[in-house]
Amino acid sequence: MADPTTKHPQPPGATPRVRTPVAAIAALLGVAGYLALFLTLPIAELGGSRRGELLLVALLRPDDFVTRWFAGAAWQSLAERGWILLFVLGILSASASVGWLWLRLLRVDRALTKLEMTLLAVVCGLSLVSLATLILGLVGLLRADLFALLGIAVCIAAAAMRRLGGCESGSCLLGPDFARRDTTTWSWSPRWLWLLAPFALAMIGSALLPPLDFDVREYHLQAPKEFYQAGRITFLPHNVYANMPLGTEMFALAGMVASGDFWTGALAGKTVIALFAPLTTLLLYAFGCRFVSPAAGVVAALVYLSIPWVASVSIHGLVEGAFACYLLASIYVALIWRDGLKSPAASSLPTTTRGLLLTAGLLGGAAVATKYPAVVYCAIPLVAFVAIVCQRTGGWQSGIEPLAFVVLGIAIGCGLWFAKNAAFTGNPTYPLLYQVFGGETRTPAKEQQWQQAHRPPNFEPADLARRAWDVTVAGAWLSPLVVPLAFFAWKVPPHRRLSLLLGGLLLYIFAAWWLLTHRIDRFLVPIWPLAAMLAGIGATWNASHIWRRGLTALLAFGLVFNFVLIAGGPVADSRYLVPLDQVRAESIKRVDPWHAWLNEHANEVNRVLLVGDAQPLDLEVPATYNTVFDDSIFEQLARDKSPTEVRQALADRGISHIYVAWPEIERYRSPGNYGITDFVQPANFDALVTAGVLTRLPMLADDRGEMYRVIAQ
Repeated sequence: MADPTTKHPQPPGATPRVRTPVAAIAALLGVAGYLALFLTLPIAELGGSRRGELLLVALLRPDDFVTRWFAGAAWQSLAERGWILLFVLGILSASASVGWLWLRLLRVDRALTKLEMTLLAVVCGLSLVSLATLILGLVGLLRADLFALLGIAVCIAAAAMRRLGGCESGSCLLGPDFARRDTTTWSWSPRWLWLLAPFALAMIGSALLPPLDFDVREYHLQAPKEFYQAGRITFLPHNVYANMPLGTEMFALAGMVASGDFWTGALAGKTVIALFAPLTTLLLYAFGCRFVSPAAGVVAALVYLSIPWVASVSIHGLVEGAFACYLLASIYVALIWRDGLKSPAASSLPTTTRGLLLTAGLLGGAAVATKYPAVVYCAIPLVAFVAIVCQRTGGWQSGIEPLAFVVLGIAIGCGLWFAKNAAFTGNPTYPLLYQVFGGETRTPAKEQQWQQAHRPPNFEPADLARRAWDVTVAGAWLSPLVVPLAFFAWKVPPHRRLSLLLGGLLLYIFAAWWLLTHRIDRFLVPIWPLAAMLAGIGATWNASHIWRRGLTALLAFGLVFNFVLIAGGPVADSRYLVPLDQVRAESIKRVDPWHAWLNEHANEVNRVLLVGDAQPLDLEVPATYNTVFDDSIFEQLARDKSPTEVRQALADRGISHIYVAWPEIERYRSPGNYGITDFVQPANFDALVTAGVLTRLPMLADDRGEMYRVIAQ
């Protein structure tokens, strides 16, 4: 996209940008003070190492982590990763095609630039492909040939419509007056976006590696594995998390079905989830180009993709990055709709106006399909925004139709997940709102345990202050670029209303997170696109030479620091070229050595019962397990039963081995943790050993878990 910032005079009536060198010097001194404080603080996750020390070591010995990239490299590793990326490309191609068809059929292309059309087609398409996978899974049509046929069909349909029916993207018949964009700042060419390439490559390289995060192994990838093995999406009574909305997890399921292998599909789905971060980055650039300036878009993009928190959740297969992308995209489309109402062509393009509302709703619903908190973070603010705009432009009565369309879009995006839960469990919001809807397998005791684990720990002002301090200065995976630049957004008068809107939504999400959740830091990742856009706006507050040079130095410093964290090892595994079988074997032993033992002795294991262990993703043997919030299967089999009855119950389930993860059980029983049934005690297993039902296998070195073999009659 051409950068017009040097071709147009300042718009009439715009407030001149501050150009005072004294103000720029004062601002840079303030930024320097923040950076000094930032670098002196330790990173608890790295054993208390100070940020400045970490950066200094990396600069003095860059070969340490560069060597890690190529350690154990083998040509076969490229072929392995290329095979996985083929399925990633297939998912993205189908998504881009179906998303393009959605936008074209709704005539939304009339309001978009070509860049926006491309990006929003992919984001909308990812939501629709996820929805299609859910539908096929519910009816038991998880077949590779059907998935391939549908994917090829939508690609052909999109290509045919593009050739025969054309596309009006770039016409912006219902769009902005680009000549009136902010032109008081210096020109930043889009080629600066190439600085994002190392970050994107590092993230993709790590995303292709086996998952280590507990939640990912417990349900983000484990639930699709079980659906794939069952041949359909169904209710999993032993894994409460697998019955919540799993919009992004459907990409792993699609990859498993298409590849015919759960492990290949799991890594393909994990990589698709990681790619939401680069997508969000490009959306931020397009957002800046439309609503602020190309310079603001470039800075926002550079800031966002380099945030270590964004890289961390994306690399590990966690879904907050996808949530953030859908949130930003829904806001983006809603703002296009709002600005389009001012266009003289609005009344003659009702289909486009409605299409924008449906699309904004679809994206908001996609966020809800990713995580329940999006109802509060995204869906409610989106509906409120449309209602307020309608009230201000035509009164409350004029808002009935727009609200109907945006709510319909939300229902399309996430409604089927609620319907699935209602059909399977009797509770559309399962496992939430038990007091209202009840729900299959839920009991008052489980509800109390769930609430105890997921409610806010306290409402102390000191805790609020500490959390705010962590989010802005002291948190582990923060970027030094966000706060110093976002602070100046309020000093850009032409975009102060936009800054207030983004800043207000950011504060609202933070408040909802503090008031309603158990305050896990990564649940705040959806605020970072908003903060990055504020940083992009703030970067353009002053056009003086001093500020421009200082900003360039700040960006260079911040990008280097963030790259050290992301690609140097602290945030994620950076062995990008090690054969996947080797990395997988090492990761299994790292998670639990007994998992490696089970895979090595697969011919001896009929089925293993996991007690206290809910991470069966890597196991190549059939496994029976339950999460800590579900009924203990071991307790069901053994409580109040004689040894003979226990042996028969185990035989009925085909269980040949029992693994007890005592370290995990102790963790659950630690103060403030989730808790676990009191029935799981060493004495109960000792009694079964004494009775001749079980025999204890020799302990593994450096592991306190215990493996038992069931003694057949």
